[in-house]
Amino acid sequence: MLFKNEKENAHDHTFLDSIRERFSPSPSAGTIEIKEEYLEDWPAHYYEIRDINVREACLKKYLEKHPDSRADKERLEILGRRFGRRATAERGDRFIKSYMMILVSYQNNFHSFDILKREKELRKGLKELCVLDADGFSEDILRAEWEDFADVYLSTCSSHSYRSTLFGIVTLKDEVVADKIASEIDTVTRLAPGQFNLEAECSGLREILVKAYISRLANGEACWNAYMSKHHDE
Repeated sequence: MLFKNEKENAHDHTFLDSIRERFSPSPSAGTIEIKEEYLEDWPAHYYEIRDINVREACLKKYLEKHPDSRADKERLEILGRRFGRRATAERGDRFIKSYMMILVSYQNNFHSFDILKREKELRKGLKELCVLDADGFSEDILRAEWEDFADVYLSTCSSHSYRSTLFGIVTLKDEVVADKIASEIDTVTRLAPGQFNLEAECSGLREILVKAYISRLANGEACWNAYMSKHHDE
């Protein structure tokens, strides 16, 4: 299997199903149950709360008791940027969306002469990922959010739709999928920003995504090194 601890029924899930599973939204955004164990040893269980409405409610409840907690004020701000500020039944992951938009923009506009448009789209995506204009966040708080994002992203890559082509008829070989994921990470954190001298700004996010890739994939380090040996000069 390509992924460590891969579920046997992963082929029954689509790319979007994988994202929805990760966040298991409440039947109603107005009915939120907060379990006390979520607040124990705070914030040890923060990212274990997959329902974003519940995660936000727990964070706000903790802040009511600890209004001077700067770290938790930052967590609340990042949560709002990533999932929006309205407690709806399903809250989309804007980090995932921005990541994919940077990837698609680079692939579709690589030969475009509209440099200003390409840079504008890239900067917009990086701002939404909190790579740019995120000076108000502590490094450990921001990195923790990126680590959760990386975990979610790698989970979506185990879906059948991601690992197949021709409308799901042909399943890609494990080495092809590993190369595909590596290419996406490299494009978003090096190739696309490299066109506008923004590689340094993306280095923190890149480090976390590569670490997650190596950790989640069987032979992840070998797969990453094999990819980079072929593409490091691009």
